[in-house]
Amino acid sequence: MIGEKYLSPDHYFTGECAGDNQSMYSGYNHDNHRSVRANYPPMLDRRGAALPENFGSAHPGSFNMSFCDGSVRSISYSIESETHRWLGLRSSGQVIDASRF
Repeated sequence: MIGEKYLSPDHYFTGECAGDNQSMYSGYNHDNHRSVRANYPPMLDRRGAALPENFGSAHPGSFNMSFCDGSVRSISYSIESETHRWLGLRSSGQVIDASRF
């Protein structure tokens, strides 16, 4: 449901990152939307890489996600792309073993 977003440390405080340059009230925008498509894997924040559609964070090893059941879980950056995609598709119908993320 809600997760941490990837940001380049180069722009933590500048407002120049495409994924962090507007308010949360700007509508459908990279500031408040991320993707679970295979070509947008979750990433650890790193300098020099602009990835405004990826989930991620500055935490080494994992990023945090809030699930619809109210739980908050750490998700590994090495999560399989299909598992990551299924977690983000509410109509996938997939049963996912929590040990996979």
